[in-house]
Amino acid sequence: MRTGQEKAFHLPKECPVCGVKLAKNSEDVIWRCPNIKCKARQRRYFYYFVSRPAFNIEGLGPQIINQLSDGGLISDPADLFSLAKIDLLNLERFAEKSADNLIKAIQNKKQISLSRFIYALGIGGVGDETARDLASRFLSLENLEKSSLEYLINVQDIGPKTAENIYSFFRGKENIMFLRKLFKNGVEIEKPSQIKGKVGKLFGKTFVLTGTLETMAREIAKEKIRQQGGDISESVSQQTDYLVAGDNPGSKYDKAKQLGVKLLTEQDFLAMIE
Repeated sequence: MRTGQEKAFHLPKECPVCGVKLAKNSEDVIWRCPNIKCKARQRRYFYYFVSRPAFNIEGLGPQIINQLSDGGLISDPADLFSLAKIDLLNLERFAEKSADNLIKAIQNKKQISLSRFIYALGIGGVGDETARDLASRFLSLENLEKSSLEYLINVQDIGPKTAENIYSFFRGKENIMFLRKLFKNGVEIEKPSQIKGKVGKLFGKTFVLTGTLETMAREIAKEKIRQQGGDISESVSQQTDYLVAGDNPGSKYDKAKQLGVKLLTEQDFLAMIE
């Protein structure tokens, strides 16, 4: 489909928002803005913090976050938990009911599981499954904070780079202050369940999900697997039992075929979890 009129794309050398020189380490393929004060980075972290796998605050989308930030009401996600109704009423398009609903939605999310809390911190390399693994291994944020780099490196499925990111995060002055602010503003981490035994017909089976599912969100599918004793992995390996393939599955599907992993359509998966 080339016409000969194509032009070479030149990647910007500076962040288009804050102007700081972009950076990329040898193990990464993505150029990133290293400026933690960059407004674009801060906004994106707000969106991440309130997303479904993290604090899951319904009704708090990018538009409202931008409005709160532009109005000087929030400087970091911890400020969300100290918002008052009067703060919102001073903003455009906020009436009594909408202000009440948002404050209630935020306050209802002050209690959070350890795995969701870890995920919400936005530590490099720590996705949903890694956050769950860390919560199961360490059982409390305090245990994770105090862990040595050597111990983290030896945790199963935690690579050296992710281990270093975790270790460095809990020793960063600004991160420590952010955690204290969260707890000061009323955020509480729920105590882990005392019953940890896995039951269900999927016990001992590891699943990888790829592509877009039509009948349910990816997070709901993962939860259904866990409820029946199965495990989730973000990458395909010899230890993967099933790959659930939705629309546009991508490279995970090809790797699963190469390794002889059992491939499931969405219909196959739905029949399995019934």
